[in-house]
Amino acid sequence: MSQLDFWYVRFPDGRVLRAASTSILRQELSARRIPLGSTVRRSPSDEWVSLEWTQEFADVVEELASHPPVVERQSANNSSVRESDSLRTTNAVSDHFATVGSRLDPVRLHLIGVRGYLEELLAALDSALVPKKLLLGFIAGLLLGTLFLLERAGWFEHESSWLATAWSLCAICMVLFAALAGLITRLTYVELARLRPARWREGLKGLGGLTLWILVSKLIVWSAAGGLIVLLRWLPHWFGSPDEATANLSQPILGGTVLVAGMVAEALLYPVFCFWFLMPTMIVVEGCTAVGGLRQWVALLRRHLGHVFLYQTLAIGLGVLVTAPFLLLIAPLYLPNFHPPEELQEVARSTRLVLLGLASAPFLTYWITSNVFIYLNLRYGAGNQR
Repeated sequence: MSQLDFWYVRFPDGRVLRAASTSILRQELSARRIPLGSTVRRSPSDEWVSLEWTQEFADVVEELASHPPVVERQSANNSSVRESDSLRTTNAVSDHFATVGSRLDPVRLHLIGVRGYLEELLAALDSALVPKKLLLGFIAGLLLGTLFLLERAGWFEHESSWLATAWSLCAICMVLFAALAGLITRLTYVELARLRPARWREGLKGLGGLTLWILVSKLIVWSAAGGLIVLLRWLPHWFGSPDEATANLSQPILGGTVLVAGMVAEALLYPVFCFWFLMPTMIVVEGCTAVGGLRQWVALLRRHLGHVFLYQTLAIGLGVLVTAPFLLLIAPLYLPNFHPPEELQEVARSTRLVLLGLASAPFLTYWITSNVFIYLNLRYGAGNQR
């Protein structure tokens, strides 16, 4: 399938989808799953064009317009009316503008569009809560619980004889987590591109190379951010601890200034760890390597940094709401009144940590899925034209 055959479809309500080919888009039009009032374009640099003015779809639109949706009336006693999906979508859009907030013109006032963001993130929630992705999420949660267990077991201490084993298990968990993130990302993208449920073989195709590029990009970004944080924490000791022979009034002032600036800079660096989760989507969608993905990642952050931060903040909030019921289920196991036998304390603690990782599975699944929606909307969505 050639990438040149992609189409970007904007629905009347502003939602944007990416169709994998002209034939798939024609099939969806014929099935009336796409409203006739939608617009399309080939690339983000093109203008949005109505379907009827597009050569590839003009005949389908003309045929559908000449045969309007059939309205079926069951009987005189049963006056319920069944209409097509496109008609319901049109009605929903017309109702959507009958609000006080609709008087705000997002183009002229340069509004952020939180409502549109929430709609995209709710759509991501629907996409995440499917059996395939939840299964992968629970596996990722089990790996997270294993990491919790390794950290609490003290295997990473320098004097521990299990240090090499702990780091080996940690590396294995990181590789598996990268593979799961790539698999969830690709399944989500196939659903959006082909407008149908994804198959396992579509997600598993080329998963080894995808996992490698995800790991390389993660190593580069997280190592750079982590190294800067370590440097910022070290600088106050260097500037603020003068020798007695060279001590003067300016040294404490300089050290305090460096400390304050370092704390602010460190707080600004932590979101970078979250921003990285856009990288697997870039590698999957654009079919690039880790280096190419990093280049596009930096360009996206430079252009849409505020939008990315807001998008991911809302996604974290929704993810916490989804995960909260599962955390409440295991919360009694952490209360002081839970007293397992003394000889089984270690078993209880290990079980709690694994259950904590499993309880985080819905959040992990949704977080990875939502970043696919975030990237596609910022890179190819309607908001990219502002």
